[in-house]
Amino acid sequence: MPNGYIGLLAEEARSFTVDGPLKSITFDFLGKEWIVSESVVVQWVVMLVLAIFFFVLGRNLKVVPTTRRQMIAEYIVGTFTGQVDDSMGPRYKAYRPYIGALFCFIFLSCIMGIFGLRNPTSDVSVTGAWAIITFVLVFYTKIKTGGVKGFLKSYVEPAPFMLPFNIIGDFANPVAQALRLFGNNVSGMVIGGLVYFALGGIAGGLASIGIPAVLSLYFDLFSAFIQSYIFVTLTMAYVSMAETD
Repeated sequence: MPNGYIGLLAEEARSFTVDGPLKSITFDFLGKEWIVSESVVVQWVVMLVLAIFFFVLGRNLKVVPTTRRQMIAEYIVGTFTGQVDDSMGPRYKAYRPYIGALFCFIFLSCIMGIFGLRNPTSDVSVTGAWAIITFVLVFYTKIKTGGVKGFLKSYVEPAPFMLPFNIIGDFANPVAQALRLFGNNVSGMVIGGLVYFALGGIAGGLASIGIPAVLSLYFDLFSAFIQSYIFVTLTMAYVSMAETD
């Protein structure tokens, strides 16, 4: 292999990096500099897209659906209604909108890389924020179903020596949730980047584009769906198992 080609590969290798969220907007307000990260900006884009999408689906609904748009809307609502009822029970029907919105938000966030934007799920502070919401809902459910007495009693069941383990378990669940979603998305991004880099160095033509494209379909679509489903399923399981009555 010519020395010049080796030098070219080495130069390309040094240029492949995995950076964290970038600075997107910097502005002065009340005499202080404020920075909005790329992860926040992309999440604004996700919320805008979802708002427009569901606004269009929810317009001019009829008792008997006559349009494909309303059929799609009813299918989405029915899917999440059945999922929550099967996993948590009808008494948790108030969680249907939240679970549906959470799934759609995570899924669309995971596939933003297809559109040239950085996935918010590759920022652990984003996945951590979603996990903290689950953490708060678990505590809320414990107090709501068993009162303060039942809440405190849940930490010494089935025996008093379980107190430290129960506390660790409550804090470990959101950490595991956040790191699982973050790790899977970052690993997919790194693997896709490495494959694209490797094929760009040793191959040409369609091979250096087609194979990364196929991997992107897996990591950006299939994996996004699976990870979103796992996250909301764990949320439903943690909340429903937190009952103390």
